[in-house]
Amino acid sequence: MNSRKWIGIGACVILAASTFMHWAWYPDIQKYFTGFFSEKNYYGKPGIFLCLVAGIGIAGYLLNKVWLYRINLVAAALGMAYAIKSFLLFTSSYDGYEPQKQPGIYLMLISSIVHVVFSMSSMN
Repeated sequence: MNSRKWIGIGACVILAASTFMHWAWYPDIQKYFTGFFSEKNYYGKPGIFLCLVAGIGIAGYLLNKVWLYRINLVAAALGMAYAIKSFLLFTSSYDGYEPQKQPGIYLMLISSIVHVVFSMSSMN
């Protein structure tokens, strides 16, 4: 295996791990939100979909099948779009409150972008 696949696998592992980390601190309710928790589930659970994308990515990097490379590329692109949507949703201001961004949401966003880049380069 070349280094591109190892970097892609690392990005997928970091993506899955970042869903369990703190994404934002909401000072008005005194709670941290993660990929699996938001107050009264207002923001949903984006961690489920992002972990699924990471699992497809790991399988796509480990198994040498052309159809799996293509599925990995589509899943990575959908995952990156969903990560951008989740980043904007979890970090946007509301009612005069601005949530404090935590390191987990940056890891989620960066690792999803790295996953897309290396899923494109693994097809060569």
